[in-house]
Amino acid sequence: MKLETQRITEQILIDAREDAKSIILEARKSAEMMIEKQRELGRQKAAERVSSILNKAKNEADLVRGMVFTDIRKKAGWMVLSEKQRLIANVIDAAKSRLEDLTKTDKYASELERIIVDGGIALGGGRLQVLLNKRDSALPLKLDAMSKAVSEKTGHKTELALCKERIDASGGAVVKTADGKIVLDNTFEAMLKRREKELRLKIARILFK
Repeated sequence: MKLETQRITEQILIDAREDAKSIILEARKSAEMMIEKQRELGRQKAAERVSSILNKAKNEADLVRGMVFTDIRKKAGWMVLSEKQRLIANVIDAAKSRLEDLTKTDKYASELERIIVDGGIALGGGRLQVLLNKRDSALPLKLDAMSKAVSEKTGHKTELALCKERIDASGGAVVKTADGKIVLDNTFEAMLKRREKELRLKIARILFK
């Protein structure tokens, strides 16, 4: 009986060892599978992470490229605009030079008289004073004839008088009422300034049509 009990006990121990080995083996397999799954999951997440980073980098690169191209286009636009403005300014400067050259010709005196008459008509006639630069004040202007021309155009008796005050201008004249309340600046500089916007548009249409 004792022997039988011992044999049964030993068999139980053997079976227990086998069961333990089997359990350990299954546990190792299960652990390895879990580890492999975690590795695969990690690889997938890493791949997704890398893909996300690459997509973000591409989007940022596209954005930067777009900004660079936009900046280049803007700069090019400003350069073209600047060049156009420079060309327009050159034409206006040339016009100023032409007007200054006019003051050195025999035709200038009659042109100056026309400018003064136009100013007198714009003021409606009456007692008017004419202001000229130092050079033009020495010209033999026909003040009586100009006064008569203004009177005929306005219907008001007109008396144009040369003022002793001198103006700083390349040419043209300033005409004002005797009381000085109304002043019309018809110097070359003032006439060009008044028409500068109109002139710029005309020059731009001619140069860049």
